[in-house]
Amino acid sequence: MDGSDNISLRGKGNLLVQIDGKNTPMTGTDLANYLRGIPSSSVEKVEFITNPSSKYDAAGTSIINIKLKKDQRKGTNGSLSTSLGTGKYIKNNNNFSINHRNKKVNIFANYGFAYREFYNHLVLDRNFYDNNGNFEKAYLQDNYLKFNFRNHIAKAGMDYYINDNNIIGFSAGFVSNRFDPRGDNSSLVLGSNQLPESTFTTQNRSKDHWKNASFNLNYKYKIDSLGSELTTDLDYINYSNTSLQNFDTKNYAINGALSSFDILKGDINGDLNIYSLKSDLSKHLKNNWKIESGIKTSFVKADNDMQFFDATSGIPIVDQNKTNHFIYEENINALYGNVSKKWDKFSTTFGLRAENTNVTGTQITTNQVNKKNYTQLFPSAVFSYDLNDQNNIELNFSRRITRPSYNQLNPFKFFLDPTTYRAGNPDLNPQTTMNYEFTYSLKNKYFATLSYSKTSDNITDVLKPTVENGNIVVVQTNDNLSSASYLGLYLIAPVKVAKWWDMNNSANFYYGSYTGNISDTYIKNQGNFTFNVNSINSFKLGNGFTAELTGNYRAREVYAYMNLKPNWYLNIGAQKKFKNNSTLKFAINDIFFTSNPEAKNVYSNYIENFVVRRETRVATLSYTYNFGSSKNAQPRKTGGADDLKQRIGNG
Repeated sequence: MDGSDNISLRGKGNLLVQIDGKNTPMTGTDLANYLRGIPSSSVEKVEFITNPSSKYDAAGTSIINIKLKKDQRKGTNGSLSTSLGTGKYIKNNNNFSINHRNKKVNIFANYGFAYREFYNHLVLDRNFYDNNGNFEKAYLQDNYLKFNFRNHIAKAGMDYYINDNNIIGFSAGFVSNRFDPRGDNSSLVLGSNQLPESTFTTQNRSKDHWKNASFNLNYKYKIDSLGSELTTDLDYINYSNTSLQNFDTKNYAINGALSSFDILKGDINGDLNIYSLKSDLSKHLKNNWKIESGIKTSFVKADNDMQFFDATSGIPIVDQNKTNHFIYEENINALYGNVSKKWDKFSTTFGLRAENTNVTGTQITTNQVNKKNYTQLFPSAVFSYDLNDQNNIELNFSRRITRPSYNQLNPFKFFLDPTTYRAGNPDLNPQTTMNYEFTYSLKNKYFATLSYSKTSDNITDVLKPTVENGNIVVVQTNDNLSSASYLGLYLIAPVKVAKWWDMNNSANFYYGSYTGNISDTYIKNQGNFTFNVNSINSFKLGNGFTAELTGNYRAREVYAYMNLKPNWYLNIGAQKKFKNNSTLKFAINDIFFTSNPEAKNVYSNYIENFVVRRETRVATLSYTYNFGSSKNAQPRKTGGADDLKQRIGNG
């Protein structure tokens, strides 16, 4: 994760992050905050799909799917868990789940509550230059932002087994997240002579409430005993958010005298509705042939109304330069087909997906309308060959698309202080990527993957200095680079060090290069060779005790205009399993407090150095109790809005 909470996998960003096969509703900081509210005890495993087939939605360079635990045992089963963690501030997670299953009905429900306090400490050294390279001004800034999340997550549903071949089910979910950001900013302004000329402070006191409600209706028909089936999903999802913001800025002369003050208030309301219908057919034929096909249609409408007021005089007056009302409408229609065949040692899959996209973005305040309509094809193929019983090689490729998130297109302004704000870019284009991978596996245990990808119109976080009302400000936004390419080698090598000690090692070596022109700064094939390594060590200590030690190192990386310094972390943990099906765990993450990012952004007329300190060093004690029977049954996967939820939030 970078300084803006954007997630990358093997050096590639713009990922699709899913929870139980459904895309999360956020990106960037909003996604990170959502994931912080999920108790680790409720996570079963994390899946990485680095080169998805045509069956998957074409969105995202790769897919990370976080699978939550779902009790599928017959009878009545459930679990209770709680955890208490502390770093600088307190964190508490609680979760309850229950499931009842008999021959005809499977009923499930779960509820989780998380209270988390944490901080984001951002230190900036920002330098501005004229077109001749002469120093103009600098801001030396210290920003401390504290959050207090109160996150409720609930989900319930039922599967009804009509007969051996027909299953119908539904589920409903709700998320409520309240937090009150408290930010304190202090800044020193240097003039063209590089001497202090003034200071200013900004206090941010805001109240935010994010809500999400979802409903899924699903049907599954088993066609034959070979595994052929027809599935259909209907989804409705709503996201809404309100934010009351208050920024109090005071400007001081260098002698400490108050020269002026400003009060800015914001009233932000957002509402997003998603409707999705999909149907998939999987047909097994004779001689190990298999055909898959499906259709999908989705409709999205986002309505965001942001009003800012100048309250300096004591009477709020609408600030027309910051106020905006943005409506985004989108319709995507998709059709795909896959054909696969398996021989004794060789297997292959060919697929093609077509997606038609129709979008309209309307700025009500300025009466500006942006429309885009396009249809694209997304082929994919996999070739797998068993050299012998222990050696396998696989070659695959796919074409992918990453559409801008809804907030990346939203021209609203989100302020950090009077000199810094984030805004969307309604002219942002989707990026398309061709992915190629060659994998060698030994004993289905050791893996080596050589991969190459080429991206057009790469969506990139950028900084744009500009002049507003006579003052130099920096706009954090997204823009399209001309291209980005990636060449990497990924290795996995588990080692059985001793009977009681298992070590799982992985290493990723890659080179990324970027070409484009943003903020009058042209780069061509800018990047570097870099790597990251990870080692997870598990220890069986006997009598129900186990322990774990995880270490990770990430080398220096050049990502377009950003130069990230290396960092590393070390996590430790231990657990005890009791005979009453309960588990007690203790863990400390980032015990040396070394995983926070530091970087330098370089443009032709702007250079920025930043250091981000977050509460990564946390000690957590957790307890989980499982109750019920132990007869297993097969889980079901449902949901058809997989490519939509990811694109909500600050991407």
